[in-house]
Amino acid sequence: MRCFDRAKIYVKAGDGGNGVVAFRREKYVPLGGPSGGDGGRGGNVYLEVDGAMNSLLPFRNCVHYRAGRGAHGQGRMMCGRKGEDVVVKVAPGTVVREAGNDEVLLELLYPGQRALLLPGGRGGRGNASFKSGNNKVPKIAENGEEGPEMWLELELKLVADVGIVGAPNAGKSTLLSVISAAQPEIANYPFTTLLPNLGVVSFDYDSTMVVADLPGLLEGAHRGFGLGHEFLRHTERCSALVHVVDGSGQQPEFEFDAVRLELEMFSPELAEKPFIVAYNKMDLPEAYENWPSFKEKLEGLGIETFCMSAVKREGTHEVISAAYKLLQETKEPNEGFEGLEDPKDLNHVADMVQKQRSSSISEFEITRDGSCSTWYVNGAGLQRFVQMTNWRYVNNSY
Repeated sequence: MRCFDRAKIYVKAGDGGNGVVAFRREKYVPLGGPSGGDGGRGGNVYLEVDGAMNSLLPFRNCVHYRAGRGAHGQGRMMCGRKGEDVVVKVAPGTVVREAGNDEVLLELLYPGQRALLLPGGRGGRGNASFKSGNNKVPKIAENGEEGPEMWLELELKLVADVGIVGAPNAGKSTLLSVISAAQPEIANYPFTTLLPNLGVVSFDYDSTMVVADLPGLLEGAHRGFGLGHEFLRHTERCSALVHVVDGSGQQPEFEFDAVRLELEMFSPELAEKPFIVAYNKMDLPEAYENWPSFKEKLEGLGIETFCMSAVKREGTHEVISAAYKLLQETKEPNEGFEGLEDPKDLNHVADMVQKQRSSSISEFEITRDGSCSTWYVNGAGLQRFVQMTNWRYVNNSY
């Protein structure tokens, strides 16, 4: 099983409904005139943050998301209904890019945020919309506009105040289960945690912090070994780190140095994040014997170190209190995320798509393919004009 923090999905807004050519035929109403209604607008595509999600696992089996098409217009000036919208739920901290492009389109950080991604296609006009003084009986109507589509690359960068890092089987999940109401899977073997787990730690009525239990790191993680890139990515948004060390190992100092080296090799900025060290498994004789030398070494480096036994709930309160104090000294929780967008600005992708679709028909370019003596006329407005024109009627004209 892998850590699902990346996904590729296809999204398409709904096509607009077709306009209709119809005429009013009613007793005692001579020259009833055109009565063809317009087609309905296609459904929109939204991205919404679901606070209950902590991975992109739902996109493993569901890749395609299509909004509904608008209904066609009808006679008696009846317009078609709007197509059904589609809402794609994502986890907090999801970064959205267009496939094949490194530019970030959106960053969705907090539960409840919703972004309009693709607006639905415009409904085609019925013949009643083309009535004029010169043409009182128009026999033309438009097709509905095709809804835009794109492939998206989603990347999850966990949103948390404090990240718990360390080697596999160091006791990170046990610590999270003790300090919060989270219930991560806990077992006595490495890589029990393959997906990040979130927990909320409460200190008093209005003081809380979000803590993330991150999967274990192996030597070579910065090169991607052991899914290292997928795990390390989640630490980038954490304001502070708690480094859990398995004190029962033969050389806990080397384990600590190895994990610190992997953080530094992956990102120098990541290695500079403030952190404390939690020396775990003090309930075991080996850890108790190794503690004095380990503490002496880290204190000599000026690193704040705490000992604890997560399984016996001893020393955990001191560890998490120190982490909270460290967090307060650095920044306020959930503030300072690079790329944070105000909810009112989350629709800029839809605005960009709408601007491209509203280009004038006179904006086009002509190219020639000399190999086959073919001329090409390209233009977004011209393409929209051709697509929406109903060619079944000989007298089509605007």
